[in-house]
Amino acid sequence: MTNNSSSLIERIHRHYVDLTSNSRRLADYLLLNPEKVLIMSTNEIAEVCSVSKTSVSRFIRRLGYTDHQSLRNELLEVRKSGEPMLTTTNENCDFQKEIQALERLRKQLNKSKLKPIIQSLAKAPSIKVIGYRNSYPLALHFRQQLMQCRGNVDLLPLPGQTIGEDLASIKEEDFVVIIGIRRRVSQFSKILNQLQGNNILLITDQSGQKYASKACHLLVCHMNNDTPLDSYAVPMSLISHLVNRTYQVLKGDATQLSSKISSHYSKLNELE
Repeated sequence: MTNNSSSLIERIHRHYVDLTSNSRRLADYLLLNPEKVLIMSTNEIAEVCSVSKTSVSRFIRRLGYTDHQSLRNELLEVRKSGEPMLTTTNENCDFQKEIQALERLRKQLNKSKLKPIIQSLAKAPSIKVIGYRNSYPLALHFRQQLMQCRGNVDLLPLPGQTIGEDLASIKEEDFVVIIGIRRRVSQFSKILNQLQGNNILLITDQSGQKYASKACHLLVCHMNNDTPLDSYAVPMSLISHLVNRTYQVLKGDATQLSSKISSHYSKLNELE
């Protein structure tokens, strides 16, 4: 857990010895169910723990929070960072938020100057795609899709390898796609700094907009903070859109390459 996410738990442990019996009942409940702070009111917490609403408010203040809302705000910030946490009981919320996020992406793409990005994806001598952690499968998918319409697309770094050698080999004319969705590795900013001067497309979520000045192009995928685990439908949709636009620019060359790939699949009997 991050320092922020463990703050509530740490505070409870720090004060536990000195708590009253009612407060310990609350402490025991929240140690097992910290997410309940987000989805239950003070009255509801009091009822399930068989204590008064005043006892809940007093307990929250004893932990160092101003009130229930300030505690909720801390836990919401934890969720925004990407850490799984139950925040809603609405079973349809995830689909509604997903649709809203996709609509935000559509509006962003309509306003963005995509032509330079598509031209770079189609015409750059070489494309380097970088992604760590949950951004790695996105980077891998981006690379695999681009390989259907053009060559010289590399995924960095290779599994088990560090990236220093790869960064040193990137040329000025190469196009670099960096994907950093939430909970980015600690050297993320340093990688961007090392690539200053290169043509960079940064694909990130709303928390990564702080790196906008370090990239030539920025596309933001708004992630849903109201469900415990993230859906990657929005960045996957973005990747699909970019690659299909690239395919359309390359036209006959892309068609010829994809046909050649299909021929190899058939000769090697790799697919059903």
